[in-house]
Amino acid sequence: MTPDARKAAGLGKFYRRIGTRGWRESRYFTYSVRSPALRHWLAAQLPARSAAVLSIGCGTGETERHLSTARHRVVGLDVSFQMLQSAARRGLHRLVQADARALPFATASFDVVLFPESIGHLALAEVFREAKRVLTERGRLLITTYASAVGVHPRYRKFAPDDIARALDGAGFRLEEQRFLQAKRNAVVEVPSDDGAELLYLSSRKTAEAGSASKNPAGLRHARAGGR
Repeated sequence: MTPDARKAAGLGKFYRRIGTRGWRESRYFTYSVRSPALRHWLAAQLPARSAAVLSIGCGTGETERHLSTARHRVVGLDVSFQMLQSAARRGLHRLVQADARALPFATASFDVVLFPESIGHLALAEVFREAKRVLTERGRLLITTYASAVGVHPRYRKFAPDDIARALDGAGFRLEEQRFLQAKRNAVVEVPSDDGAELLYLSSRKTAEAGSASKNPAGLRHARAGGR
């Protein structure tokens, strides 16, 4: 077995166990599972009207269930069948087992594509291109991932903000917002930088053509944590 195959097998075993037993027996967790406040915060970043949302790496479905109760039409996608089974037990019905590099959806199917703490397991260039394909013309791509000081599973890659910005630009996205967050159980607080942050949040839209957006994250519009 090749090193990549061993890595994939080990990761698959880890998520099968989480899907079957939950996160309590694991050393790891996701903020979207642990923090109801983060789920509310993410819902507030979505359009006020009902939107078609694709969540890539939906896992056990806590965030997706919350978005569904906010009247959004949510599809949860994951490679782990056991994780999808756990999401189904939470009442989610639109669940798909698939590879994010080849999404089984028609072009312009979704208003929002969300990567909830999942990009560390994915090939950014490939999955961002596919996300662009399935987004509507004015659709948005939303990402949460971990700040530099947060301990993660050894197979989860923590990308620097500049690396994510370059990958988005190369796939044809314009990065609009970048925020550093602390996600506690009952509150989400914005902090000035990666220092002291737990999560990085990014919001982007499609550009007219790949490569046209600025590669300088420092020039982004910076919004307060309490607003859109």
